Amino acid sequence: MIINFTARRTELTDEIKEYCQKRLERMEKILRDVLEINIILSEQRSRKKVDLQVKRRGEDFVISEETTEVFNSLNQAFDSLEKKIVKERRKMIQKRRRAASRELPLPGMEGLEPAPRLLRLPYFSDKPISIQEALLQLEEGKKEVFLFRKEGSESWAVVFRRKDGQVALVDPEG
Repeated sequence: MIINFTARRTELTDEIKEYCQKRLERMEKILRDVLEINIILSEQRSRKKVDLQVKRRGEDFVISEETTEVFNSLNQAFDSLEKKIVKERRKMIQKRRRAASRELPLPGMEGLEPAPRLLRLPYFSDKPISIQEALLQLEEGKKEVFLFRKEGSESWAVVFRRKDGQVALVDPEG
C-alpha cells in the first residue's frame, strides 16, 4: 500500500505522519485490497480539513472530515474510512452468499431438470374464420402456431409451421 502525504496552507509534522502510519497499521487487516491512500491536510481560517483519497481495486472514494484540530479531523477520517471499508466488505460477502445459494441445488434434486416456463401467447382467434384466413394470420404475424375456430362449425383447428418450413393443419374433425 502506497501512502502519500500532502499539506496545503499548513505544516506537515513528523508527529502527524507517525500518527497516520500507526492508525493505518492498526487497520492493515481490513486495508488488504487498498492500493494507495492520499492523505491531504489543509487549513482554512481556524478549520483543519483532512481528505483521504483511497484507491482500491474496482473503486476509488474520498473521505473528508473538518474540525478545529488536526488530530480530531484525522480520527474522524480514519473512523469513517474503517466503517466504509467494513460496510463494503459486508455487502460483497452478502452478494457472494446470495449468488452461491442460488447456484446450489437442493439435496437429492441433482438429476431433476428445472420445470419449463409457460408462455401465454395470443396466437388464436375466437371468432370463426376460414382456413385461408388462418393461413394469412400465420404468415402475417410471423407466428409458428395459430389456433382458430373453423368457419361453419364449433370445433377448433390449428395451423402451424413445421421445422422443414411446410405449413400443416391439425383438424380433429377432418
